[in-house]
Amino acid sequence: MPVEDKRIHLARLRPWIDHFVLFEMDANNDTPGLYSPDLALSVYQSYGRMIAFAFDQDVPSGEATDCVDSFLMTEVISILTEPRGERTDYHMLRTQWHDLFRTVLGPDFSLRSDTACYEDEYMGLFTLHYGREV
Repeated sequence: MPVEDKRIHLARLRPWIDHFVLFEMDANNDTPGLYSPDLALSVYQSYGRMIAFAFDQDVPSGEATDCVDSFLMTEVISILTEPRGERTDYHMLRTQWHDLFRTVLGPDFSLRSDTACYEDEYMGLFTLHYGREV
C-alpha cells in the first residue's frame, strides 16, 4: 500500500483505536532503482532469509511451500517488477513508520515499544507499538 494510502487509512482509524501494533521488515528494497543489480541483491539478501526461515520451521513441507509461493514470492515479484508506490507490497523502513505515526497519530499517541525480532546485516524484522495517552 503506498504511503499516502497508509496515511489516509491510519487517519481514519485514529479516533477508533487506543493501540496500534505493527510487525514489519526493515530492508532496503525500495530505494534501489527498478531493474537494478542493487535491487536484485537487496531482495535476495532479505527475502532469501525469509524463505529459508519458512523452510526451517517444523511444519509439513507443503505448508512451507504454500507460505513461500502464496506470500513471499508474490512480494518478491512485485518488488522486482513494479515501480515503487505501485507495488502490491510496499514496506517502509522503521524510521519511515515512526515519521508516519508521529505525523498522523500526533501527540495523543506515544511509542510504547520498538523491538527488533530479528536482525542481521541485510534486514531486520521489528515490532512497533504506539498507544494513546490517557
